[in-house]
Amino acid sequence: MSVHSKNLVRTAGIGLIAFVLAMLGVTGAFYTRAFSDPAQVTLQTDRVGLVMGPGNKVKLRGVEVGRVGSVERTAEGAEILLEIDRDQLDRIPENVEALIKASTVFGAKYVELVVPRSASASRLSSGDVIDARAVTTEVNTVFEGLDSLLRHVDVADLNTTLSVLARSLEGRGDTISGLAVQLDDYLTELEPLLPQLRRDLVEVARFARLASAISPALLRILENAAVTGETVAGSQQALHRLLVDLSILGKAGSRFVGLTDDDLVSLLRSLRPTTSTLRAYSSELPCFLKGLDKTQQIMTKTLGGLDAGLRARVSVRSELPPYRPGVDLPRLPIARGPGCAGLPTLPASHVPFPERGEPQ
Repeated sequence: MSVHSKNLVRTAGIGLIAFVLAMLGVTGAFYTRAFSDPAQVTLQTDRVGLVMGPGNKVKLRGVEVGRVGSVERTAEGAEILLEIDRDQLDRIPENVEALIKASTVFGAKYVELVVPRSASASRLSSGDVIDARAVTTEVNTVFEGLDSLLRHVDVADLNTTLSVLARSLEGRGDTISGLAVQLDDYLTELEPLLPQLRRDLVEVARFARLASAISPALLRILENAAVTGETVAGSQQALHRLLVDLSILGKAGSRFVGLTDDDLVSLLRSLRPTTSTLRAYSSELPCFLKGLDKTQQIMTKTLGGLDAGLRARVSVRSELPPYRPGVDLPRLPIARGPGCAGLPTLPASHVPFPERGEPQ
C-alpha cells in the first residue's frame, strides 16, 4: 500500500471518529435541551422530599410540559426552578397551582400543575412565581412519625394492653361479626335519610342564626317580665283583694243568672230580629255621625259660637194622620239595603227645603 493510500485511510478514520463524537455531542445536547429556550418559573414550597432533582418531569393533566431545572434550599423551605416549554404556556393559566407527587412509593417525584376551577384569563409567563399546594407524604415521613410514636410508648404497658385486648376478644368473633352486620344494616337504612338529615341540619343552622338575631329582643322581654314579676310581687295584697272581689262577683253573677236564666234566654231570643236588622244597617251609623259632625261645624260657622251642640224647634203638622199601632209599621222599598245617601256631605239636590205651616 502506498503512502498516499495510508494517509487517505488515516484521514477517513479520523473523520469517522470526529463524526461519531459530533453525533454523540449533538445527541447529548438535545437530551440536555442545550438548544431549547424554556420559560423559567419559580415554584416555592416548604419541602420537596426525597428524589427530587434536575430533570424531573413537570406535567399538566398528565402531559409533560417541562422539566425541573434546579432545586435550591431557602430559609422558608425550597425553591424549584421549572423549565416550561414556551409552546405550552398558552395552556397554563396564571393562577395555576402545583402538587409535588411521586409516581411510585420509592420512585422519583414530579411536579403536577393543577388548573383551579376559577382559572384566570391571563396566561403563565416566564419569571412568574407559584406556590406548591401539597407534597406527597413519603414512606420515610411515615416511618419517622411511627418511630417518634414508639419512642414515647412504654413497651411493657403496650404489651399488657394488647394482652388484655386479646383476652377480651378471644372467643367473641361471632358476636363481633354480628355487631358488624347490625351496624352495616343500620348504616344501610340510614343512608337514604342522609339528604333529609342534611336539610334538617341546614334548617337547624338557620334557626340558630334566627335565635341569635332575636336574642337581644328576647333578653329585653325577660327583663321586662322580671320587672312585671317584681310589680306583681309588690302588689300581691291588692291582687289578692281583687281576686276575692272577683270571686264574690262571680258567685253573685252565678246566682243572678240562675234566677233569671229563662228570662235572659227569652230576652236574647226576642232581640235577635232587632240585632239582625241593626247589623244589616250598621254601616249607616258612621255616615250619620260624620254627617252630624259636619252639620255641627257648618252651623258653628254660620251661627257663631263654640257650643258643641244643635238646637232645633220641631213642630208637628196636623195634615199627617195619627199613628195606628200595628198598621203604620216602618217599611222599606223592595231590594233597598243600607246606604249613606250621600252622607256625610249631601249634594245640593239631596238637601230638603223646609215646608211652611202652622205649628201645633
